[in-house]
Amino acid sequence: MTDGTRVALIVGGSAGIGRAAAVLLAGKGCRVVLVSREGAKLSDAHAELRQIRNDSLAMACDMTDGAARARLFEQIDRECGRLDILVNSIPGAEPASFLNHDIRDIEDGISKKLIPYLDNMKQASHRMMANRWGRIVNVVGNMWKEPEVKQFNFGLVNAAIVNAAKAASFELAPYGITVNGVHPGSILTDRLHNVWARSAERQGVSISEVQQRSEAGIPQGRVGQPEEAAALIAFLVSEEAGFITGQQISVDGGQMRSL
Repeated sequence: MTDGTRVALIVGGSAGIGRAAAVLLAGKGCRVVLVSREGAKLSDAHAELRQIRNDSLAMACDMTDGAARARLFEQIDRECGRLDILVNSIPGAEPASFLNHDIRDIEDGISKKLIPYLDNMKQASHRMMANRWGRIVNVVGNMWKEPEVKQFNFGLVNAAIVNAAKAASFELAPYGITVNGVHPGSILTDRLHNVWARSAERQGVSISEVQQRSEAGIPQGRVGQPEEAAALIAFLVSEEAGFITGQQISVDGGQMRSL
C-alpha cells in the first residue's frame, strides 16, 4: 500500500500496552502490523483489529532471531510498501537481583529486549528515511532511571535502550524521524497480574492484598490501564509531536520519585 496511509509496526502487539496501542492507532487511520510470538493471543488481537481496519496484518516472529527479524521487515516491504511508525513493546527477561543473578539473566535481557529493540529501530529507520518522516517509540520502564533491588537486570537493559535511543534521535532528526521512550509504571496487564500472583504465593497472602500494597505506593492510589499508556504512544507518533524527540516520559501515576 503506497497511498499515503501510515503503516505502524507494533512489536509485542498481541497483549497489554502493545495491543492497546494497536487498537488506538488503527482507530486513528493507521494500517497496523501486529507482531508477536505465534499463538492464540496474536490471532485474537488480529481479529479485533480487523474489526477496525480490515487491512491490518499479523505476523508471528521470534524477536530473538536476527534472521527472522530481517524476514519480518522484508515481508512488510512486500505487503505494505512503506513503514512510518515503530512501537517496540517487548517484556524481556524474568526479574533477578544483583546478589542472586546468574549471567544468563543478563544475557536473556540483552537477547530478548535490547538487541531486538536496537535492530528494529535500525531497520525501521532506514525505511523511514526514504520518506523523511518517521516515529519510533520504545516502551521501556522506569527502572532505566530508578533501579529496583529485585529487578537489577531490568534496569541494566532499560538504561542501555534509553542511552542508545537518545544517540539515535540525534542522527535521525534531520530525516524527520523522532525517537522517544514511554516508561510505564504499574500498568494492569497480564504480566503485572502474574507478578502479583507469584508474590502472593511467596508471601502466603491473596492477590488482592498484593495489589493493595502496590497501589499504596502510587500517589494516584491505583494502577494504570494499558489504554492510558497507549494514549501517550498515539500522541508521540502523531504529526503534532514532530518537535518532540529524544525524550523519556513516564506513565505511572506519579510513582517515580526522581526528577
